[in-house]
Amino acid sequence: MSAKLMLDCREVARLISDRQDRPLAPAERAQFRLHLVMCRSCRTVDEQMAFLREAMRRLGQAVLEPKEAREPRSAPPRAQD
Repeated sequence: MSAKLMLDCREVARLISDRQDRPLAPAERAQFRLHLVMCRSCRTVDEQMAFLREAMRRLGQAVLEPKEAREPRSAPPRAQD
């Protein structure tokens, strides 16, 4: 990454992807945040990626849960008088 203050949208898109695999260095994180403050398009992409990450995390949890935990429990049959 270059030592310039402002990143362009292409560089920010790469960082949005990179931070899924590794933490950003402090300088990268500062440049990234500065760009997001000024660029609504990149902010939107970052928000969409965050939404997708959370949706996939929840989907993974739902798939790993036992079937019984996902289905509502029905009341036991009542004895008839």
